Amino acid sequence: MKFVDELQNYLKARYPLILIKSTEEDRLSMDLREVAKSLKHDLVTWSIASGLKSDNKQFDAGTVEPKKAIDICESLAKTDKPTIFVFYDIVPVMANPQSGAIYQRRLKEFALNIRTNGYRCNCILVSTTSEISGSINSEITVLDYPLPNRQEVSEQVNKFVNQYKDVKGVTVDTSIETLSALTNAALGLTYAEIENCLARALVEDHRLDMQDIKSIVNEKKQIIRKSGILEYVENKLSLDDVGGLNVLKRWLELRGKTFSDDAKAFGLNPPKGVLLVGIPGCGKSLTAKCIASAWNMPLLKLDMGKIFGKYVGDSEANIRQALKTAEAIAPCVLWIDEIEKGMAGGANDGGTSSRVFGNILTWMQDKTSPVFTFATANNIRNLPPELLRKGRFDEIFFVDLPDYEERKKILEIHIGKLGRDIKKFDLDKLARLSGEENLGTSVRLAGAEIEAWVKDSLMEAYARKTNGDAKADLSMEDFEAVLQRMVPMAKMRQEDFKDLRDWANENAVSASVSTSSGSSTENSLGGRKIDLL
Repeated sequence: MKFVDELQNYLKARYPLILIKSTEEDRLSMDLREVAKSLKHDLVTWSIASGLKSDNKQFDAGTVEPKKAIDICESLAKTDKPTIFVFYDIVPVMANPQSGAIYQRRLKEFALNIRTNGYRCNCILVSTTSEISGSINSEITVLDYPLPNRQEVSEQVNKFVNQYKDVKGVTVDTSIETLSALTNAALGLTYAEIENCLARALVEDHRLDMQDIKSIVNEKKQIIRKSGILEYVENKLSLDDVGGLNVLKRWLELRGKTFSDDAKAFGLNPPKGVLLVGIPGCGKSLTAKCIASAWNMPLLKLDMGKIFGKYVGDSEANIRQALKTAEAIAPCVLWIDEIEKGMAGGANDGGTSSRVFGNILTWMQDKTSPVFTFATANNIRNLPPELLRKGRFDEIFFVDLPDYEERKKILEIHIGKLGRDIKKFDLDKLARLSGEENLGTSVRLAGAEIEAWVKDSLMEAYARKTNGDAKADLSMEDFEAVLQRMVPMAKMRQEDFKDLRDWANENAVSASVSTSSGSSTENSLGGRKIDLL
């Protein structure tokens, strides 16, 4: 296990204070016992409820007082017996504004003595948070405790199944297919959460089989949402729900096949990710939802605004935890919407934004787990050059305003969703009305504007019905009436969109191949022109 090896190296190097951030105290305790046994160290633990405890020594009840406990630990350290001191719950004690300062100072003195006096010991602080401020931070090394990997999850699932498979009145499917599906569903959960999910599924109908996968996934969604950073997004969309963007859709369809074992045997690695830059409302976010469904993968949305915490180090810890969760659930799609917003702080936040973004960049470059990063951006001015270099993403696509054929497709999708007969509408005319031929040079409706146009037109028809026309329904006249009141975004932001297209011609691939049969001026818009093989 990588974490155990890393921890052993820190202990051997005699790092005095190591903070391990984890909610899995039971699994971590087992690992700490194994580490102590492997290094032939004594293991002494402390908690606010039980005080000092050890398999080899007896301590009196007074050791629940933190300062006294640290004093005793230092006296043991002077005996030259290699020892690992593990402090549970001491971080919130030290964070207490009234009494925490003395405990923090005493623990720092102990850490300094470990380094300067050659004590053969280490102190490990176990906490669910990293809310420590003060001079002790200079002595602390922070380690994140990883979620169980696939092998560990499989072992936990098998342990539960073996415990209940022979119980009278209970039916447990022990086939390889079911056990593998249960393992996949439980990826990203802790041992306790896995056991809770399986127990709940078993209690509901006294069965544990393929039918319980959905129940476990639903439970996992709730657990992931509790973090407040990642959101488990569920949808039933497909790439057919995206109008246009043919180049991007084909690129994604080809890459979706590379997550298989057959592709790996062929020598292909799963794709790292893609960055979509472009005009707002043109389908970037919709594509993220559709690709996760098309690939039959979980979609995790990373909310950059919720990454930043109020305590020093919390923001960095939050992003590490979010990325760690994504890796545990892999293969999955990690959607970072409007990634440029995570860099808005700059120098005004003490460099926190830069450090958080640095964590993301390093992870994107070095990750080996099959997490496909789907990032979107609207404002290129906030995109640093290091994000755009090769190795971070497999490709950068530019999403422009939809051309003639794309507008027809988008209109067809949204009118169809209303349950209306497409044949009753002149889509060619509507496509022309929503483009340059009617709205002016370089002005076209975005995909989101077309959706709003369709909905407002339906409202127009309903208004006629409520005013006495019992047979009123959506018509071409409704579309024309609504369009006369609309002010397209492209008309208000022509200069911004021109700058965006100029940038895209040098740095990105067009997500669409123009097939417009409308006005010739539409063909001059868009990013780099490429040929599909």
